[in-house]
Amino acid sequence: MKNYSKILFLLFISFYISGCQSNQFVTTPNLPTEATLVADSVGNGLEAELNIDYVTAFKNLRMAYNQCVAFTGEKDFVFTDNKLEKDLEMGTIFARTEGGAYLSKTLIESVAKDKTRMTLFLPSRYKFAQARLKLDVKRALGQDPLCNVAQAL
Repeated sequence: MKNYSKILFLLFISFYISGCQSNQFVTTPNLPTEATLVADSVGNGLEAELNIDYVTAFKNLRMAYNQCVAFTGEKDFVFTDNKLEKDLEMGTIFARTEGGAYLSKTLIESVAKDKTRMTLFLPSRYKFAQARLKLDVKRALGQDPLCNVAQAL
């Protein structure tokens, strides 16, 4: 019985490690323009308030997206585009396909000192939108151990 539990443990570890190695980000559903994405988004945008400075939230989310969202695959290409506008106290992060279709838009806005509103726009056909919002909140707070990791320069 000891060998059986060791085998299960090793299988779990190898599955966990291989899962970390092959983060997949779906390229559908997507919409052709930012305006279409915002107009046809789940709940007209899903919001969360974070107890963190908007610049820190933006940097954490950008790091996580660079680590876990942007990828090149055999058939698909997803890239992230971002813009921090300190004069407006806001930042925007997009995930798009190789053809330029929009997969998501995340708006990070300062609402007070160390208080940020995050709005996530996902196509209305996106499954598990609430789970994605929870994951992005975790990433914006810098708490996703798989994606919030410093990258070598």
